[in-house]
Amino acid sequence: MTINSLSLSNFRNITEQFIVCSPYFNLFYGDNAAGKTSVLEAIYYLATAKSFRTHHHDRVISSDCDSLTLFARCQLENSLIPIGIQRFRDGSAQIKMNGVPAHSISEVSQRFPVQFISSDSHRILSDGPKSRRQFLDWGLFHTNPLFLTQWKAFQKLLIQRNAALKARALRDELQIWNHEFALIGETLNKMRQNYVNDFIPVFNQIIQVLLSDIIISIQYLPGWDQNSSLETCLNQNVSRETLVGHGLFGPHRADLGLFVNDLPAEDVLSQGQQKLVSYVLRLAQGLHLQSVTNKKPIYLIDDLPSELDRQKRSLVVQILAKLGSQVFITGIESTDLQEICHLNLDNRMFHVKHGTILPHVTEECFT
Repeated sequence: MTINSLSLSNFRNITEQFIVCSPYFNLFYGDNAAGKTSVLEAIYYLATAKSFRTHHHDRVISSDCDSLTLFARCQLENSLIPIGIQRFRDGSAQIKMNGVPAHSISEVSQRFPVQFISSDSHRILSDGPKSRRQFLDWGLFHTNPLFLTQWKAFQKLLIQRNAALKARALRDELQIWNHEFALIGETLNKMRQNYVNDFIPVFNQIIQVLLSDIIISIQYLPGWDQNSSLETCLNQNVSRETLVGHGLFGPHRADLGLFVNDLPAEDVLSQGQQKLVSYVLRLAQGLHLQSVTNKKPIYLIDDLPSELDRQKRSLVVQILAKLGSQVFITGIESTDLQEICHLNLDNRMFHVKHGTILPHVTEECFT
């Protein structure tokens, strides 16, 4: 999937803008608070119906406006697919694909995989397991057509079982919940484990390019002791879980462990190295997606020039070029982005100023 053109109306400080996009690199430069990150956010919002900056929908709608509208004409193989979303201040939304209302945002997201990388992306190593589960589940959502159904069923059972634990249900009733919970939990666990097994070789391939002097091992941690089945674990810990009123074991406690010499990577690596690992994770996930489904994610990279030194930045750009993904990158100075313009691809550069997006075409950028 690539975006041929993008229209933004009343999105943050962008009143009305239209962008014709390159299928390769799209570079946005301008001062802080000019609206560069808002362009990336708009693309992410179009694909997911949510922002990576806030959980409040009304905050992405321009002041004094009742709604925002985002519209893109996307290329999928030989088909042109229009995708649009209109979000209102009360939180309601209209989402259309091919001119027809979408049944759910997941219908759009499955066609429209996006990867967002920012100055905070390295926190995937230091934050709690939730962010790493989300990383795994993004990959499964886009590569395994059975995953979403299993994930929704598990989330429903998790809520129901937690309610039974909180209500201090009788042991016999809890064992029934444990059986159903374990059936779906083991299935979800197997999906994640298989994904990690396939992902590790791709991760190793990319990290050899960006961080060859460090050996990082990846281990999937399922959320319970693998020496027993999930159902056995739940039945053995009924009293403990009833006491706290929620489930302590299962896929909702899973984690993706990254280790250096058997120590957690975040305890060993510098912040600069952690940033590189976060890039490796996202790039490897895109390469894995492409190898499994032949789909290429769209990469949204905020302030690349300030995040990596010139050498590492050049390596990241080379990997992205080889992936063939469409890429949107922001930076403060146009000169910081010039090196990307010399890839002999149809790249495009834009100057963002006070919410206005203007094409910046110079002879230097395209020769």
